[in-house]
Amino acid sequence: MKKLFSILMCGILVLTLTGCGSKEAKETKENEKEYYCEKGTLKGENCEVVATEDAIIECEDGFKVTDGKCVKTTTTNAKATRGCATGYELKGDMCLSTTDTKQPGFDYECMESYTQHQESNGWYYQAVGVKDGACIIRICRQGPNEDCYETPAEAKSIAKCDAGYTLGNDFKCHKSVKVITTYSCTKGELRGSKCVETETGTATKKCSSEEYTYNEKSDSCEKVTITKALLK
Repeated sequence: MKKLFSILMCGILVLTLTGCGSKEAKETKENEKEYYCEKGTLKGENCEVVATEDAIIECEDGFKVTDGKCVKTTTTNAKATRGCATGYELKGDMCLSTTDTKQPGFDYECMESYTQHQESNGWYYQAVGVKDGACIIRICRQGPNEDCYETPAEAKSIAKCDAGYTLGNDFKCHKSVKVITTYSCTKGELRGSKCVETETGTATKKCSSEEYTYNEKSDSCEKVTITKALLK
């Protein structure tokens, strides 16, 4: 009987081991399946495809999108300060030297009263030009036998300076240069003759449709599509 019992137990043990081995082999075969994706990234038995697009930036009223930020720019005229270098004095739009001076030259011209045609007691006269510092007046008798003669009259003298010189209040010609104008701003950044103030506002970012979700880390809108992976 003991021998028979031993034989039965051995048979049961063999059957058990055989069944366990088949199950383990089946599980191993399942685990050995290989998957792949034509598009996207393989995650387990699925393929994940991520589509991205730039986020839409919206700004408050008065702000504009600049380099991905909401910026409001205000431009005003800068404060202008006119001045001259050392040794020069300001006169109008010029700087006059206080040391480099010379005497002016003179031009002459007829007074305005002579330049217009005038008539008096049968005579008329009018300036015809300047000669030797005098205004030449032409006087004629009206009538069929016009009788004319010329006579000098006082001319108006006009001081003149050489190129690069300007007549000063002291009636001398001073070497002259353009006035120096500098600009400054109490607020903002100086750009040429303008002050530019910039203010950064709050930017709101959204996606073009509900299919996309904004990813703050990547700063873009993402749409994730999951499909079944393919067996190799």
